[in-house]
Amino acid sequence: MNEKVDAIAVRGDLGHVLSVLVAPTLITQLTLTVGWLGETYFVKQLGDEAIAAVGSAGQVSWLLMVLSMTVSTGATTLLAQSWGASDLRSAQKVVTATLQQGLFFGLLAMTLWFFKDPIWDWLGIPPKVRSLATVYFAVFLLVCPLAGMEFGMMSLYRGIGDMVTPMYSMLAGVASQLVMCALFVPMFGIVGVALAFVLSRIVILIWLLARYRTSQLRLVSLRVNGWHPEEHRQLLALGIPSGLQSFLWSLASTVYFGILAHTRESTAALAALTAGLRIEALAFMPGIAFGIATQTLVGQNIGANQPERARKGAWQAAIWCSVIMGLVGLVFFVGANWLAGRFSNELLTRHYLSAYLKINAISEPFLGLGMTLSGALRGMGDTVTPAIIGAGTQWLLRLPATYLLCHYFGYDAVAAWWTMSLSTIVSGILTAWAFTKRSAHMLTGKRLGVRG
Repeated sequence: MNEKVDAIAVRGDLGHVLSVLVAPTLITQLTLTVGWLGETYFVKQLGDEAIAAVGSAGQVSWLLMVLSMTVSTGATTLLAQSWGASDLRSAQKVVTATLQQGLFFGLLAMTLWFFKDPIWDWLGIPPKVRSLATVYFAVFLLVCPLAGMEFGMMSLYRGIGDMVTPMYSMLAGVASQLVMCALFVPMFGIVGVALAFVLSRIVILIWLLARYRTSQLRLVSLRVNGWHPEEHRQLLALGIPSGLQSFLWSLASTVYFGILAHTRESTAALAALTAGLRIEALAFMPGIAFGIATQTLVGQNIGANQPERARKGAWQAAIWCSVIMGLVGLVFFVGANWLAGRFSNELLTRHYLSAYLKINAISEPFLGLGMTLSGALRGMGDTVTPAIIGAGTQWLLRLPATYLLCHYFGYDAVAAWWTMSLSTIVSGILTAWAFTKRSAHMLTGKRLGVRG
């Protein structure tokens, strides 16, 4: 415990710090995408019913992501602030509480087994697909407690500014998943797909634990014994709004999908939306990476009592992210027709997809602004404001406007693309305004975050 804490974000050139934090995080996001596409490739070999089965299980298992957000958001912020302050006693309490909550929420996720049938009834899953989905989901749930611990460990590494360990662990996990898919799927079918996923999560957790002894995280113990009620309260106070935001976002996406399903030419509209979101995921990855990196940067500088550096770092990250996502948006706008032709052979679907890419390209810089500064607000200890802005712009602007234009006035899917783009722009502007006000309070010495 005599070794000095190395809070990477509190010193040196901000541009260099951002590069060190963002680059590994972006590679992690790219690796996740490769894993998802690779799994899809192997599932396709089992036929359309297997594809539908994995998708059906995903409608239930996404709740695990809500629980993981609840754990990881608070853990990254609290540990970043403690690390920036070189407060190892506080950091130890955060680590213990994080691991306890990760294990608890992982066990809680296993209760989703009892809700699968009502959800599949609501979705109208056919019997053959349901039987395959049940098998996949049963195997998937076995890894939930370990996955909860994994999410907690990932957030702890990010809190101390170590983005490289999560990157390598994800590379190892995805590589093992694809190898095991190649081996298991021909032998075990849908069970092989699930087994490959489960074993890949175990590989990730083993890697995270193996790197502990050579990481700065070794300055605290990875113990789960002991009870720290204040740290649990703070973790939940920070995590619940983020988890609720994730839940409301997923629910809003389902409602938006449902609204489009009742428009004229709904099949083409839904196909265009599905393809558009997958293409646009290329732009989401920088936003996610900058959001995670900025949360750590701001959190450590708040802990180190360097509010001006936290503010400058957040705005520099936001500008970088907006420029990068704006360039990606420009590619979407210029290449919209070509991209649409690669993803559909139907003329109307191509028309809708091209319009989707062009219209949403306008909002990409604002999406980057919002995603990055939401991370900055979380680093300050404010997870409520991003949740309110994110949920509010969807439920009070996007969904009502889409319903009004498409159902009351009878416009087609192009109107829905405009409401999506507009709500994203408004969300980015509101987040920037909220961060400006919050950082002004910070610089005038008012109490900030959860550690004061």
